Amino acid sequence: MHDLYGWLNEQNGGIRTYAEFHRKAQQLAREDAENAAILALLGRVAARFVARYEGEPLPVDNASDAIVEFRDLLNKATEITSASDTDKLAFANMVATFDLPGVKTN
Repeated sequence: MHDLYGWLNEQNGGIRTYAEFHRKAQQLAREDAENAAILALLGRVAARFVARYEGEPLPVDNASDAIVEFRDLLNKATEITSASDTDKLAFANMVATFDLPGVKTN
């Protein structure tokens, strides 16, 4: 999770960042059984963001807001990996309903 956070901090926050994050998170979820659910859910957040802007331009303000929030979310995820199972479950439930700025929920 720490490597993924380091990678995200080096990215510019464009749509490709989220598409690549989704791919990386899904791969890590297959390799890290203890954190698989959180990784899969984080990947889903990124995938929803990509889907929202598929074929549309990503406004600079949305990109800036989204990358800040996504980095913060991933930072919390790195901290939660050493927490209790109850805290991990609460965090996973929060991530399951989390959307980045610009993502429209139905």
